[in-house]
Amino acid sequence: ITIKEKPAEGEPVWTLVTDASSLAAGDQIVIVAKDHNYALSTTQNKNNRGQASVTKNGNTITLGSDVQKLTLETGNVSSTFAFNTGSGYLYASSSSSNYLKTETKLSANSSWSVTIAKDGTATVVSQGTNNRNTMQYNQSSSLFSCYGSASQQAITLYKLQ
Repeated sequence: ITIKEKPAEGEPVWTLVTDASSLAAGDQIVIVAKDHNYALSTTQNKNNRGQASVTKNGNTITLGSDVQKLTLETGNVSSTFAFNTGSGYLYASSSSSNYLKTETKLSANSSWSVTIAKDGTATVVSQGTNNRNTMQYNQSSSLFSCYGSASQQAITLYKLQ
């Protein structure tokens, strides 16, 4: 017999996204390190985003108040999404440094292609001219940022049901 913990009554349910075609403008999502219990935090550091703890339970997570909830919007490049923080858009902000910042006006650098493998691994790539444009989790520095290739830790997306 397997007893599965269920979220408390009325508690939001965040579920792992395993197919990018299930995403749509208006969805609320969080970005989570695939192999770690950390999500993108509400803290915008000078050049990147901090981490916030989450609790994973199968294909769902429970998050604290310091996890950045993002609203998906249509990006300004075909077939892309923008991640709206409520005060701006996450964007790859450099070609020479590993930066993930927030800008107030939507651009190609804040328009992201999103592909998702069946195991939930998300490849999130900014479509602007800045070539440090692959969003990843950096375990050694405990942060989320953008890199020139998939050189750091994979991320996943969880969607509010």
